[in-house]
Amino acid sequence: VRCCRVTVFRGTKSLAEVIALRGKAVLALSGGRSPVAFLQALSAESLDWSRVTVTLVDERLVPPNHADSNAALLRDNLLQGAAAAATLQPLLDDATDLDAALAQACRHWHTPDVVVLGMGEDGHIASLFPGAANLAQGLAPDNPAPLLALCPPAAAHARISMTLAELLRSGVLYLAIAGEDKRRVLEYAARTRSDHGFWRPVRFQAETGW
Repeated sequence: VRCCRVTVFRGTKSLAEVIALRGKAVLALSGGRSPVAFLQALSAESLDWSRVTVTLVDERLVPPNHADSNAALLRDNLLQGAAAAATLQPLLDDATDLDAALAQACRHWHTPDVVVLGMGEDGHIASLFPGAANLAQGLAPDNPAPLLALCPPAAAHARISMTLAELLRSGVLYLAIAGEDKRRVLEYAARTRSDHGFWRPVRFQAETGW
């Protein structure tokens, strides 16, 4: 609960600052099972949502109304009430061709001003899963591509994900996690910096619930 409140407050403040400076803001959010309470709380925040474009940190190669669609998660839990005035920029419209979906997503992509990341219990952020065949490309800090197509071996669907380099090019990053297991993973990664190479350059503010 604390994690949700703090991240909502700081994320909203960051968006408001960008809007005051530039007149608009781009917000990138993670999907999955964990962020429902965060999304619902964020949707209730007082913000000029008409000036916000909402996109995704990553997406599964599934139809837009599929139960595993991150875009559907945002529509159902964030884009409600006043927040419905925000513009949703999904990462894909066509779930039949991964390469075509990636090309289309890159054409419409804008580097986010604010990013809220989650983290899996294996330590992955976005869809940069350990064991993915092209993980090194996704983690390369000098990769000019904003997005990457991946087929994680332990995941049910192919994915489109922000690259680490694009995360680093973004304005403000927040890492929102909760639970003892994820706390231990985060502490291990910060302490050892061994097989969790993506933690070394990421600028994040960890909002945790412990």
